[in-house]
Amino acid sequence: MKKALSLALAAAMAASLAACGGSSAASTASSAATTDTAASGTASSGGQTLKVMLSEEPGEGDAFATTLNKWADETGNTVDIMVIPYDDQLTKFPLMAKNNDLPDLLSTTRLTYLYPDEFEDLSQYIDTSKFEPQALQFINQDYTSNQIRALPQQFTVTNVFYNKDAFEAAGLECPTVDDRWTMDEVYEAAKKLQDSGAVKYGMAMDASRARYDNLMYMNGGSLVEKDGDSFKVVVDSQQNVDTLQKFIDANNSGIMPKAIWAGGSSDNPGDYFKNGDVGIYFSGSWNYNPFVQDITSFKFGVMPSPVGSASGSAILGGAGLAVPTNAKNKDLAIEFLKWFYTEENFKSYLEMDKGLSALTTVTYEPADADQAADYKVLQAEVGQTTDAFVVDESSEWRNYYDNEYRDALKQAVNGDLSAQDALTEFATALADKAGWAH
Repeated sequence: MKKALSLALAAAMAASLAACGGSSAASTASSAATTDTAASGTASSGGQTLKVMLSEEPGEGDAFATTLNKWADETGNTVDIMVIPYDDQLTKFPLMAKNNDLPDLLSTTRLTYLYPDEFEDLSQYIDTSKFEPQALQFINQDYTSNQIRALPQQFTVTNVFYNKDAFEAAGLECPTVDDRWTMDEVYEAAKKLQDSGAVKYGMAMDASRARYDNLMYMNGGSLVEKDGDSFKVVVDSQQNVDTLQKFIDANNSGIMPKAIWAGGSSDNPGDYFKNGDVGIYFSGSWNYNPFVQDITSFKFGVMPSPVGSASGSAILGGAGLAVPTNAKNKDLAIEFLKWFYTEENFKSYLEMDKGLSALTTVTYEPADADQAADYKVLQAEVGQTTDAFVVDESSEWRNYYDNEYRDALKQAVNGDLSAQDALTEFATALADKAGWAH
């Protein structure tokens, strides 16, 4: 169901944002900040309504909603937020486009690559050289042209958390960005942590293929390779089978909560880490600030992700801001983007969002020294992205199969299939459905 949410006046920013049942409501923002608007380098159009589509209702103090509110106050415009849940967007957006009932601006993780012809090339209006290249590439998700249809709003990266107290108890020192552990050393450290009695499990990993795939990329593996103008499925290559077998062995050894990856439990391993039961946790930067709030019984930190036989690996993600070409107030949306991506305004947003920065000239710097050190490690993970991941993403293999890949990995961990058979069965199915070589 389509909901609409209005942003309150900047003078009442402390008030909660309230959902307006089925109807669209808007607040009139003050136009008294003309001087501030001029200083930001963006001309104020004033008196218009910017219709913004989000996938979830922003809570009180939400960084992006607050930023939209600030822009509305400075420019004298109005912001009208409509909320369409993530899964519903796939069916509702095409209907909105057909009926000429489009938002002016939207936050998305996939609509721009599913419906590229519906969106503006934002590189015509925004200097894209100011963005982290990897963030721009992966948020944009267009590997066949130079057009930029989505600019990074939220930028995340996979990373590894560790229990500082458990490391100290086990006599372990955390690796550094310049001297990373190998994955074999991670497995060895996990056993030491568990043997010390400081934790129940030496390590844990989100039950996500995106977390597991880092192990594959570290060892030079991938799901597909370029094959002329097409692709060849190589997910069952020998290096991938060897990587999966080591992962199976780690689960069978007891250093990991096997039920997570064997499909026998829906538990969140993040909860295990928060409870102090896990020494090393493979997850992502989106968990950092919740951990700061929730973990009080021990000290934790971010350790550099490990390297394999070929390289390191990290997977980037997040949401991007896009402008439909046929939107009623397309120009107003572009005006907002120019305002949003100035150093001053983006830094203000980042200080509320507490996330990684997609701009090369802006970073979030926590006042706490330990947290600041953690953010430096997180930002360094961006450089661990691999070319193999780019090729896999460019193939859009998930258009053919998606959860089936993770299911194959789980079958191997559970012992239903060997590592070789699990990967070969999935590789054969993917090649057949996509029409690719194998």
